[in-house]
Amino acid sequence: MTDTTAKPVSPAAARTRLMLEGPVVSTLLRLAVPNLVVNVVLIAVTPSVDAHFVGSLGLDSLAGLALVFPLMMLMQQMANMAMGGAIAAAIARAIGAGRREDAASLVVHALVVAAGAAALFSAVFLMAGPGIYGLMGGRGPILAAALEYSNVIFAGALAYWLLGALTSVVRATGQVGILVYVYVGAELLHLALVPALVFGMGPIPALGITGAGLATVISFAASTATLAWYLASGRTSVALSLGGFRFERRLFGEILRVGAPMSLAPVLNNAALATLTAYAGLLGATSLAAFGAAVRLEYLLYPLNFGLGAAVLAMVGSNIGARQFSRAARIAWTAVGLSACVMASVSVLAIGAPDLWMGLFSSDPAILAAATGYLAIVGLAYPFVAANTLMSAFQSTRQPEWPLTAMTCRLLVVVVGGWIAIEVLQSGLFGLGVVTALGLATWGIVLAGAFRFFAHLR
Repeated sequence: MTDTTAKPVSPAAARTRLMLEGPVVSTLLRLAVPNLVVNVVLIAVTPSVDAHFVGSLGLDSLAGLALVFPLMMLMQQMANMAMGGAIAAAIARAIGAGRREDAASLVVHALVVAAGAAALFSAVFLMAGPGIYGLMGGRGPILAAALEYSNVIFAGALAYWLLGALTSVVRATGQVGILVYVYVGAELLHLALVPALVFGMGPIPALGITGAGLATVISFAASTATLAWYLASGRTSVALSLGGFRFERRLFGEILRVGAPMSLAPVLNNAALATLTAYAGLLGATSLAAFGAAVRLEYLLYPLNFGLGAAVLAMVGSNIGARQFSRAARIAWTAVGLSACVMASVSVLAIGAPDLWMGLFSSDPAILAAATGYLAIVGLAYPFVAANTLMSAFQSTRQPEWPLTAMTCRLLVVVVGGWIAIEVLQSGLFGLGVVTALGLATWGIVLAGAFRFFAHLR
């Protein structure tokens, strides 16, 4: 006899069950695609829209924007991938273990951590901004433009950090479809606001580069408010609520023991890329231009990879919480395999048709020739970037030391190997490509080896 009194399974419970019991490949892909959309909006679309309209204000404004961009990206990487990954992993573990009260409390603790980090970023860049951008080469009108944009962005750091925390909470629940609507909707708002605030419209005065920063902060604040409402509405497996809430040191520890050290990860990654750029600069303008365009293909790999990495955070975290360790390991290695397929496809492009990529940036024969040799070597190492998904798995196992070890090894290879290639062997951009490839391979091998032998999955 059929039990007609059985209650229907809620979407939140169904998504949790899917992460714990569903088919691994299809579930990973289902969670990865919305996260990929979020990454594209954050890393590619929003900064490009600002740059497009600010470029109309003149070269000084565009150069000022370029000075701020890497520091803004550093903040976003810390908020979304480093601390955000720790938040998602902690909540996913609590969900998998059935600790619903802890999961709900972790949401509020995460917002407090995000607010503290935002206050730190605001204080540093509002007070030390002139010195920082001066050290980066900002002078005169360029420095003034950089400060105009930076002061708005970092005064609004709270919007960035709260959005990163709330996005990570939603990722932990596995109900990531809502993120596509929120981020795309916010970007449409941003697209409408930038020209209105930069050039003026009706009663709105022309604010110049300040308007571009203000439009970005407003759109992020709108996304934050929307996600906060969604989590408070009870539609997910954890809710944002202050009812009966109290602070607990152990819950702050759940987040900070992983998030604080992992905040070094984007610093190490950017240091490796900055070091390679500095070595390329020693080779002359042609090599630097070729390297600068070619290395952008590597930048493209990280948001592609993090789409799967965000899915790994939710699935591996929840399965560890449920003590399904063998399934958690299988999920992590499956994600590496899926990512390797994507990275190998990019390798084919880099090695077999470099002009398709380089043609987006230059038609100079000397630049194209230099970049072709560089990409032919580096492209061979792109599949090693797939192991980067294991960084998310290590966040779930609460072992941030291994991703940091892998990234430090890569940085050492780049620093020492680059000096040998440029100063000792004088092998030019081709030699720098060999060093870049060895750095990526070292990073991937150390991560994979550490996960195979030292991950806490038992």
